[in-house]
Amino acid sequence: MEPDFQLDDQRDGHQLLKEKVTSLLSRSEDVFVGVENTGGYERNWINALHAIRKTNSKLHVFKFNPRAVKYQIQSLMKTVVDDGVSAYGIAIYMINNHNLRENDWEKSTNQSEYEREMQLLYSMIQALIKQRTAKLNQLEKLLYGAFPEILKYVKDSVPAWVLRLIEKYPDAKAVAKAKIEGLTKIKGISEKKATVLKQLAVNSVASLQGDITRKIISQYSQDIMYLNNEIDTYKAMLVSVYKDTPELKVINTVKGIADWTATSFLIEIGDYKRFGSTDQLASFYGVNPSFKQSGDGLYKVKMSKQGSAKMRAVLYLIAHNLVIHNQYFRDIYAKHKAKGKKHNAVMGILMHKVLRVLWGMLMTNTPFTEKIDLINRQKSVDSQANNHPISERARRYQPLNLDAPISRSNSKKRKAILTPQSSTKDESCEVLENNPVQT
Repeated sequence: MEPDFQLDDQRDGHQLLKEKVTSLLSRSEDVFVGVENTGGYERNWINALHAIRKTNSKLHVFKFNPRAVKYQIQSLMKTVVDDGVSAYGIAIYMINNHNLRENDWEKSTNQSEYEREMQLLYSMIQALIKQRTAKLNQLEKLLYGAFPEILKYVKDSVPAWVLRLIEKYPDAKAVAKAKIEGLTKIKGISEKKATVLKQLAVNSVASLQGDITRKIISQYSQDIMYLNNEIDTYKAMLVSVYKDTPELKVINTVKGIADWTATSFLIEIGDYKRFGSTDQLASFYGVNPSFKQSGDGLYKVKMSKQGSAKMRAVLYLIAHNLVIHNQYFRDIYAKHKAKGKKHNAVMGILMHKVLRVLWGMLMTNTPFTEKIDLINRQKSVDSQANNHPISERARRYQPLNLDAPISRSNSKKRKAILTPQSSTKDESCEVLENNPVQT
């Protein structure tokens, strides 16, 4: 094995890489190169490697999830992790998982320029949203001191008329001095509202009334209005690219999912066909339940939260909107709440369900229908009812009995298996068993 070496991400470094890889290709049947996903910094190297691959198909280029590589490196039990150890860990991970993940890795390095540009635009929008959130948080703190009474109008969001108001009249003192005619010139403020605002300002308990504070508040309001405009413009641009795609049209058949959230979902999921099952899909985005299991049962059940936090944020937004605008999903929410589950737990269940349903719709190019989902829910219930509470595979060497030193919970499980029960399976569910369905 050759010792590790470093190359610079410049033309000279790329040329040296080409020479090294070409030399390896001349002595090997195939050369496999693994690159860790570093949020875009790896793209230049991947392009350089793909340029070599165009003239020699024996070169295979893969890109890996950094979390998976991290765990592989941890398993090496190294006290110091340097570039050489990291490269070795990537190589070991690639060797151990090549047969299982080859297609996934290869697809991750073969995105079109169009897909990359859409992802870059989406990332820029997310960055602008973060900037706006930071400025809104700062603005709220300042208003708490400069005009706390106006905060009753900004509980969930900051209306445009509030931003326009505080840009011109940044604190309670300025609003109190303003004339009703001046306030009503601001779009969104009626004469009645202007009168109420002026009265609030006159009776304000504001403690910040300096010129610097007013200047900062006015500047924040201008910045936020600018960011709102930029975000709306780029969102519209991105949605316009996806609006005529069959994928967006299919997702829009679910009442309560708007164009932007549908577009965000499509960008986050990328090549949805790379997933082989709903279990793999849920695990990839971390909405699957994570739990510990022993002979007595399951405990510490919670969402695993592995994978993309951005996708989970999109799924939460979709689930939230569906509970508000879609009666079918609102009923599911109410059903779980009636069982005593907390709000966040139920939202986690809905996020998991939304991901599975939308993926099933995309895979089959099928609009959402409640009937299909009801049938699949019943099949799931029947499947769980027919499952033994204790694994038959685990007990293949010794039959169950009730005389063993076992806990009460394990005893109940064994009794449930050893006591004959009639099947409750609904035969009507068999009709769609071989059809691709939403799940």
